[in-house]
Amino acid sequence: MPYEAEKLSKIRPSGIRKIFDLAQGMEGVISLGLGAPDFQTPQYIKDAMVKALKDGFTSYSPNLGYLELREQIVKKYKIEYDLDYRNDEICITCGAAEALLDVFLAFVNPKEEVLIPDPGFLTYPAQVILAGGIPKPYPLYEKNDFKVDANNLNELITPKTKMLVLNYPSNPTGAVMDEKELKKIAEMAEDNNLLVFSDECYERLIYDGLKHTCLASLGIQDRTIVVNSFSKTFAMTGWRIGYIVAKLELMKSIFKTHQMNTACANSAAQIAVLEGLKSSQDFTTDMVKEFDNRRKIIVNGLNKIPGIKCFMPKGAFYAFPNIEGTGMTSTEFSEYLIEKVKVATVPGNEFGEHGEGYLRLAYTVSGEKLSEALDRISQALSEK
Repeated sequence: MPYEAEKLSKIRPSGIRKIFDLAQGMEGVISLGLGAPDFQTPQYIKDAMVKALKDGFTSYSPNLGYLELREQIVKKYKIEYDLDYRNDEICITCGAAEALLDVFLAFVNPKEEVLIPDPGFLTYPAQVILAGGIPKPYPLYEKNDFKVDANNLNELITPKTKMLVLNYPSNPTGAVMDEKELKKIAEMAEDNNLLVFSDECYERLIYDGLKHTCLASLGIQDRTIVVNSFSKTFAMTGWRIGYIVAKLELMKSIFKTHQMNTACANSAAQIAVLEGLKSSQDFTTDMVKEFDNRRKIIVNGLNKIPGIKCFMPKGAFYAFPNIEGTGMTSTEFSEYLIEKVKVATVPGNEFGEHGEGYLRLAYTVSGEKLSEALDRISQALSEK
């Protein structure tokens, strides 16, 4: 009798690992695969962490997280989005990954369907399956700048549909949706009585003077669960601090899964991110400016390479070039680049069926390295 849970048979291992296994032991690899800022966490946040440890924040925090941190997040959502939340409507988690699982476990019953973006963050379908649900991908198209089409969503809704997952700014495409576009999605969710799970971890990484719209601010606060994180905002991916924002009726259920899953997030790290929220946001502003420069370098460079065309992302730190003109599949091209010119990328099909024909390139390395990577990719195709 097999020991593995049956539901795990529905989760395919990440093909990303194969690319990075190929890169192991190679010298001179330029990795455009890792979705993590290459900046150091601000010193004042590091100092706050050290002080917290010295001050004795080494035991459990309250399950929902320290009150002062939750109150600061409540203040943030009031100031930035004019949304009213209570401090018990905020839950601090071990990164956004725990937050995602907490939400799916809290609301998805066996055989219920969850609409997830395709291409979309590769964790979504796996976690829906772990919760016993059925991930139902909705396609995103380059011709629409990888934005959600409310009409397409309506066609996929069945009596079993429980929840809609949105992610803007998007991983992997870098797409952004504005308030008018999101309003149509909000109305569709209201009309169909759907819970909406809005992953807004890249809210601060947005370009061209655009402004992030929090989905909960569009008249559906009572049915919207917002997940956010400090990982990208303060370049602290390894610190594992995220959070969930939801009205109390929803948070009561989320609290059960969080409490039984991890009990609480890292205590000292919570004190550190509190300092980050209370301090100047110049670090994040400067980081976004640098990402903006890199965005232009990589997209403009990709569009000069025969066989490749690239949509200009408006958020996050990913380029998602169309590589169909190379005559290779996403996996073939990604493997070819690492073996031929030592450039590591992520095949687009890792993010869903509609990611086939694309690569995800993270511009989380210096402009100089991006230029070198572009030269190598051009060289690889010229020698094909």
